[in-house]
Amino acid sequence: MRSKSARAAFPLGLFLASTCVMAVIICLGACIAIGRGAGLSYPAYAVFLLLASPAGGGLVAFFSLRAQGRAAREAERRRQQAEELEGEVKLLEEAAERREEFIASFAHELKTPLTAIIGYADMLRSREMSPKNRFTAAGYIFSEGKRLEALSLKLMEIIVSGKQGIERRKFDAPYFIREVAAVTVPSLASDGMTLDMRWEQGEVEIEPDLFKTLMINLIDNARKASRKGQTIELFGKREEDGYAFYVRDHGRGMKKEDLSRITEPFYMIDKSRSRAQNGAGLGLALCQRIAELHGTTLEYESEPGEGTTVRVFLKGGGGE
Repeated sequence: MRSKSARAAFPLGLFLASTCVMAVIICLGACIAIGRGAGLSYPAYAVFLLLASPAGGGLVAFFSLRAQGRAAREAERRRQQAEELEGEVKLLEEAAERREEFIASFAHELKTPLTAIIGYADMLRSREMSPKNRFTAAGYIFSEGKRLEALSLKLMEIIVSGKQGIERRKFDAPYFIREVAAVTVPSLASDGMTLDMRWEQGEVEIEPDLFKTLMINLIDNARKASRKGQTIELFGKREEDGYAFYVRDHGRGMKKEDLSRITEPFYMIDKSRSRAQNGAGLGLALCQRIAELHGTTLEYESEPGEGTTVRVFLKGGGGE
């Protein structure tokens, strides 16, 4: 009888043991699934299982860990949103700065051409002129008006849109020098200065509106550095592998520390003098950018009290 009872009890014990094992397996599986739901990686499962066990503090500790995981994910999400928002704000600020630079640059570029336009218009209305001279004056007024119209779009492209390429065409260098002189002579004459021109024959490959703006700016800066009665020189010279334009004044000159900063936007050596002459410190910064678009740079030689020479070399010019 005892042996029969023992045999009957054994299957029941086996059943209970199997049930316990299955319960443990189910609990472990549930713990792992919940751990993944809490954002835990595999190395963290051991910690999770310890916390989920009675010895580790039970389910209270587990759910505390799960809440921390959710808080961490939420904090990370908010951090990413803040970074994205900061990036968008920075882009908007940069766009606003470029628009402001364009407005300031274009306003700066209006001054010298407008002086020429007003000067030629005044000649037409107040003097007796031959038909030839009258036609010439009217032609300069028209050409400068058209150039300013085109210049506004080109400055917008290179300043606001950041355009890097330009379309260049071949021009006769002496003709280009005479065109620059026609625009700058009226403003020089109003300050009691003269322009001395000379050149060697040659061709240059330029974007005419932008490069004319560069040369006008260089002469205008020479005017600001000079005194009444002085002469500013504009000359072109064939050089090895290209053609160079020079603008030279005999004015106050610059120190070495100023030479390293003059192409920075809004930098002015003599702030009181520049403001008195409606300067904003933008001319040479724009000149440098235009020079770079032509694959070159501005080269300066200057001594305090002796004047300044600026050289712009264009590779590939020349001619007989």
